Amino acid sequence: MELTKDLGERLAEGGYRLIIVDSIMALFRVDYSGRGELSERQQKLAQFLAQLTRMAEEFNVNVFP
Repeated sequence: MELTKDLGERLAEGGYRLIIVDSIMALFRVDYSGRGELSERQQKLAQFLAQLTRMAEEFNVNVFP
């Protein structure tokens, strides 16, 4: 996911202590609309949250989704 790649690069530069994700579902509603794509959207959301968790641990930052 492009967003987490860019975020990882910024975190590697240092100086960050907190990540706030405003309206996390809005990021996924655009690409996955309708009940037919609910399962895929939930999987992508879970992957995104797992990546945020790994970054939080790796770079010692707090995440507020």
